[in-house]
Amino acid sequence: MDQQLLVRIGQTFGQLSNRLSLLDENGMGLVPHGDTLVPLPQGLEKGDIVPMYGYRYLSVPSQHCILLAPEGTPDDVLRIGARLVETMIQLGSLNGGISGAYQRMLQNDLSVAELDAVISEYRIPAEMPRCVMLLHMMQVQDSNARDILSEVIPLSANDVLIAMDNHTTALIKCTSSMEDIEDLHQLASAMQETVLGETGLPLTIGIGEPTDRASELHQSYRQARRAIEIGRIYRQEETVHIYSSLLLERFLSDIPPETAEHYHSLLFNSSTARLFSDEILSTVEMFFRKDLNLSDTARQLYIHRNTLVYRLDKVQRQIGLDLRKFDDAVTFKMLMEMKKCTANKTKITL
Repeated sequence: MDQQLLVRIGQTFGQLSNRLSLLDENGMGLVPHGDTLVPLPQGLEKGDIVPMYGYRYLSVPSQHCILLAPEGTPDDVLRIGARLVETMIQLGSLNGGISGAYQRMLQNDLSVAELDAVISEYRIPAEMPRCVMLLHMMQVQDSNARDILSEVIPLSANDVLIAMDNHTTALIKCTSSMEDIEDLHQLASAMQETVLGETGLPLTIGIGEPTDRASELHQSYRQARRAIEIGRIYRQEETVHIYSSLLLERFLSDIPPETAEHYHSLLFNSSTARLFSDEILSTVEMFFRKDLNLSDTARQLYIHRNTLVYRLDKVQRQIGLDLRKFDDAVTFKMLMEMKKCTANKTKITL
């Protein structure tokens, strides 16, 4: 059963004066969640309330679950609880229900009047600090990404998990308890580790900017999509892409491919092909990654510091840029990255 739905059922049970629990058909705790099997009495399939070991049991056969209450709980409370569970599960699975409303909201497919009506009908908080985390799984086969993720990703009461297609799921994440974007990055990394450990499937995550208004969630969703598109081009070694951290890459992606190709060829052409071997390029890239630090770069590449200096001197002699100087390093980096701008000719489909 959907974890988010279980959270809502737990919240509803918490408002009742009598204590109710929900078990799956094998006796495992769903609400509250537990890892201990509860022994089940016979005759539950008949829909009768059955007492055993100081508890009362009522089957909800249409939903393959069982309601549990302490001895002395009135019959009406158990039957009302069962009806609540049935209704909440049915509403959660209706096509075009709250999931469809969130989909249209994220895709900016609602007029102002329709948006207000949806927020009112489904009691969606109009103002709450949230952002959209787009979760993309390429290797999904027999199931869809949302069904897989809903089983392994823990959600808080105000989080919402929405299927956008078979491979892509939007997590509308409440950020009220988070101080900055680094908290979201750590959360995304933890989610990736959990999903990989539980399913063996890699997960790519794009994170849009936080917003306080439900009416602006579509902007965060668009930014999360764009973060993945740009991140896959310019930061191929990463799998968590944060829109606000991709300022330079967003600038580069807006450069027309023809212009980018022209400037890239000023530095990378037939006359410099022999200079820019794989060895030289990997050395330069590591030098940039280590913030132009000679000692750290040499240590990372397992080469002598003098060998690194020799390679950088060789680049300086042939193209006139001393990569140990910040301005020259920026020029080289920008022109090198221009090659990736041509990848924008073909938009990545999520």
